[in-house]
Amino acid sequence: MNFEYLTRIVILAGAFIFAASSCATAQSRLPLPTLGGPALWTDFVIQDRWRIQRQINRDTYRLLDNYERRIAAGTLEECYHEFDRRRSMGEIPPLPAHVVITIHGLGATRNMMRGMGDVLREQGGFSVINFGYASMHGTVQDQAVALESVIRNLHGVQEVSFVCHSMGNLIVRHLLYRFQLQANPPPVAFRRMVMISPPNHGAEIADRLGQGPILQLAAGQIIDQFAPNQGWPELERQLATPWFEFGIIAGGKGNDRGYLPGVPGDDDGLLSLQTHMLNGASDFIQTGGIHQLMPRFKSVQDASLMFLLDGHFR
Repeated sequence: MNFEYLTRIVILAGAFIFAASSCATAQSRLPLPTLGGPALWTDFVIQDRWRIQRQINRDTYRLLDNYERRIAAGTLEECYHEFDRRRSMGEIPPLPAHVVITIHGLGATRNMMRGMGDVLREQGGFSVINFGYASMHGTVQDQAVALESVIRNLHGVQEVSFVCHSMGNLIVRHLLYRFQLQANPPPVAFRRMVMISPPNHGAEIADRLGQGPILQLAAGQIIDQFAPNQGWPELERQLATPWFEFGIIAGGKGNDRGYLPGVPGDDDGLLSLQTHMLNGASDFIQTGGIHQLMPRFKSVQDASLMFLLDGHFR
């Protein structure tokens, strides 16, 4: 094989890949592997493990199959048309009457909640939808709009429960606030909610550390929403308390000192335990542990499963 012939093959292959990538519309025939990018995409429709996502700061959507391959790209309408076509053909399995939605926190992706979802499926028999969002971009309100789209597109589902970590709890609470104001009620009932390390009263540390140049550059808008002296008072007015059963799981050291010397009482390395509390909770448990890793601890996974099954942690 001479050099000229090899060069022509490389050019043709590159042209084919570019054309396939550029023209991946709702009529795409070849599933294209993605580079993932969960930190840059937010889910708007999920069924089984198929999902329609929106890219941050762009009105661009993509449809992924259960192998994370891109099936279609373009507008939301184009992707949904292809999604609906494949669902009508039986390629996308139907959902049961009750599903559990898991939601990660700030700075994480839906990978954080995969272990939790596995436990809920394998030990509890639950159908789990792992909602992912670009947590370092936009606001709590933006993410709640996307979650509402997911919930309004859960065809056949009658009840929804939640297992949320950190900021994920505020997304649900704001969504509940939105539902209270809307003339169009939610299409499902809500059964139970597990709040893991919820910043139900903001985050004191956001006032001190959140104003640094690095964090402001990376996620200034969302960090300010958690800061009691910044955007928290406005956000707090837009958070509803769940009217269904909810329980709170806290980390920390289990003493009166915690991990952070600047935070009074016990803390989980980011939030004080007092920040977790919310009137109306059905149950509370302190499992111990660092805030950022809470959903991956077996004690937290077991407690979450127990609450979804029985409405209590013990």
